[in-house]
Amino acid sequence: MNLPRRALPALAMALPAGAHAQDVPPAYLWKVMRNGTEIGSHTVTFSRRGGDLVAVSDVSVTPRVLGVVVYRFEHRYTEVTRDGRFVSVESHLNRNGQIVDVRGEARADAVLLQGGPDGPQRLAANAAPLSWWEPQRYTRVPIFGTTTGKLMDVTFRQESRPGGGARWSTTGEVEAVLDYNAAGRWVGYRVKGDDGSTVIYAPG
Repeated sequence: MNLPRRALPALAMALPAGAHAQDVPPAYLWKVMRNGTEIGSHTVTFSRRGGDLVAVSDVSVTPRVLGVVVYRFEHRYTEVTRDGRFVSVESHLNRNGQIVDVRGEARADAVLLQGGPDGPQRLAANAAPLSWWEPQRYTRVPIFGTTTGKLMDVTFRQESRPGGGARWSTTGEVEAVLDYNAAGRWVGYRVKGDDGSTVIYAPG
């Protein structure tokens, strides 16, 4: 549909400040694989709420033996950022029936966390959650876990990939390798599971 030129300024004024359709990243759709078998999924979807970017991450891992679920890991969290800065997060984890709810909010002088086994936490104002689609955080800000509600003991190491991308390796609480293309898109992931096996993400 072609709009008259005089209508374009009115449409631009109707958009919230900082909100443009092209600013919404494409979703991530992953299949979670172990030993060549699909054991779950991980999706990350993005939307705009005014000038805020909202990311909803949904992980479901339920490996089965003879059709019976032998392990359950379900983690859903919603993170809000504004102009690239962390604003808030709400997380709900079900790990084999053990429920952990964590909420975090950035204030002017601190990030305040509620939930988790250690109770309320007050972190540095530039702290942010561990979100695999945000690699620019890895070595720049204190990282906290949305499944624990506390700062993480994790070390990040970066190396170059062909074509201008990057590979990040983590040690500590999480042992993983993550690949990103030249545009910063998350394109690969493998991690050591709770049982010591290697879990790999494949495109969904």
